[in-house]
Amino acid sequence: MALSDEAKREMEAAFKSFDKDGSGTLSATDLAKAMNTISGGLSEAQCIELISLADSDGDKKMNFEEFMKIVEEGLALYEEQNPGADLISEEFKNFDVNGDGVIDKDELRQAMLDMGEEVREEELEAMFRAADADGDQKISVEEFRKMCGH
Repeated sequence: MALSDEAKREMEAAFKSFDKDGSGTLSATDLAKAMNTISGGLSEAQCIELISLADSDGDKKMNFEEFMKIVEEGLALYEEQNPGADLISEEFKNFDVNGDGVIDKDELRQAMLDMGEEVREEELEAMFRAADADGDQKISVEEFRKMCGH
C-alpha cells in the first residue's frame, strides 16, 4: 500500500512525537511505548526484534526511513491478510472511545494524550475545526477519512 503524501507527513509527525529525546531515532523502549498508544502493543523484546529487521545501519535503533519501511511492510501484510479491510475505520474506532460513531473534542484530546501529545486548547480547537467539515462539533468517519488523506 502506497501512503499518500499527507499520510507520510502524519507518520513523520507521529515518529517525532515518539522520539522523546529528539535524537532522530527510536530505541526499543520508545517503540514499545509508541506501539502501546497506537495498537494492541508490543513488548520491548518484540520491538528489539522489529528494529533488528529494519536496522539498515546497525545502530540498534530505528530512524525515520527504517520506521517507514516497517509501517509500509506492515500495512501491506495487513491488507494481504485482511482483504477488503478498512484501516481508516479501524483507526477511527480507536479515537471513538464511547462508540457513538463520532469523535468529540474530549475523545480527540484523549487520543492525542494517548499518543504522547499534550496539545494546548487552541491547538486542539484548530485541529478539530480543520477536521469537522460540517461544523457540527463532531468528527464523523467520513471527515476522519478526509483528514487522513483518503
